[in-house]
Order: sequence, then structure tokens, then C-alpha cells
Amino acid sequence: MSALHLPGSDASLELLTLVDAPALQELLERCADFSWLVEGEPPSPHAARDILADLPPGKSLVDKFMYGIFRENALVGVLDAIRGYPQQGAWWIGLLLLDPAQRGRGTGEQALLTFEDWAGQQGAQALMLGVVVENQRGLQFWQRMGFALVETRPPRRFGQKEQVVLVMRKELSAFTCD
Repeated sequence: MSALHLPGSDASLELLTLVDAPALQELLERCADFSWLVEGEPPSPHAARDILADLPPGKSLVDKFMYGIFRENALVGVLDAIRGYPQQGAWWIGLLLLDPAQRGRGTGEQALLTFEDWAGQQGAQALMLGVVVENQRGLQFWQRMGFALVETRPPRRFGQKEQVVLVMRKELSAFTCD
């Protein structure tokens, strides 16, 4: 699959592989504020390899889409999704993370909308995700993008922190060919 251009932007979404682990690790380290917020610690030295291989039970790498968000050939963000999880027709967004210098510029919104269109073309009927309660800025972003709360999960451990997770869902409109 080729890169997906973000409309109105000089950025694109491109699938990442293990070869991209060093660039992804550098991005995660630039985004250490997110790791501190969610896990209460900096990203581990092997965080990129872990994310590239992370799968929920019953899923394989065929179902995983780890997109790098590139601007001027530099990795400035990442969007990780799993097809058909937690149920058929739904796709789970495990991570949408932007370099701090890219935040607030519309890059995340454009990446998400581009991914939504593409996922809908692939048969996705809904997108789901979890956001920790402590991540109020992230929660506001997801709500602004049309995601609605469907479940509040009890606290679970992420690194050094216990976090309540809000599960959110957005229904996708049916894809139609003209």
C-alpha cells in the first residue's frame, strides 16, 4: 500500500516496519511527556520495538497498521490501529502521538480523518480507542473528532501508574463509490 497524503498538508501517512524502529524510538523519546502522563516514567529503550509488535489476543501482524506521520521525510507522529478489534467491523486505535512541535497545528486531525477515510474503504464500520482519564487534552481531542464514551473501565496498571480508561467509539459513515 502506498502512502496516504494528508489533504491541505505537506504530511503523509506511511506504514512503518521494524526497519523504522530507531526513528520511532527517537519520536517516542521526544514525546516523553506522554509516557510520563500515562505510565509515570520515560519510554523504555525498547518502546518502539514493543509498539511495533504489540497485538491484542487473537490478532496477528496482518491486522496491524502502524502508520508513521511524515513531514519533509521526517517522522513527526504515529498512528497505530488494529483491524477487527475488539469486534468485527470495529478498528482499535492504540496510539495517535505527535511530536510536541507538531501539536496544535491540525496534523493529528488531518491524520485521523485521512485514516478514517482509508479504514472505511477497507470495511471499518467504527473506530474505537481508550484514553486515560488523566489525559484531558487527549480526551478533548477525541471528543472534538466525534468519539463518544461507551465504557469506563476500572483502574489498571500502565508502567508506574494506575489509570482509569475511557473507551470511546466513533461510527463511520458507509463508504460509497461514485
